[in-house]
Amino acid sequence: MTRQTPPFRKGGRPRKTDSEKRKLLISARVRQDEMAIIEGRAAENNIPLSDFVREQALSGAILVRKSRTLSAIDRHDLARIGSNLNQIARACNATGDTFRARHIESILDELRRLLRRIDAPGQALDELGEG
Repeated sequence: MTRQTPPFRKGGRPRKTDSEKRKLLISARVRQDEMAIIEGRAAENNIPLSDFVREQALSGAILVRKSRTLSAIDRHDLARIGSNLNQIARACNATGDTFRARHIESILDELRRLLRRIDAPGQALDELGEG
């Protein structure tokens, strides 16, 4: 006589198929305070930590931060453009071409405002109209 449990007596949940099994692992480095926040949010929702992280990764909102500033070369090029515009504006003023001079001076003022905003620490690209 064998000691196997008859099929009608087997309890528990059915075995998962290979396609249902989660075999891959994703790891991420977090600080102690970040881990506490993540664990707290999982506990608030009364779900296991791995389920919470998986759900957030699959359907959570992603905050994209754009805090890149222009390189030194780009700033130098912008400054050169501004210098050229300034020289053209001076030439127009000296020759009496006031229409072009006013137009160039307004572009030069806009360029100066842009350069001041770029030089501000932590300036985001969307604030510069590029994001």
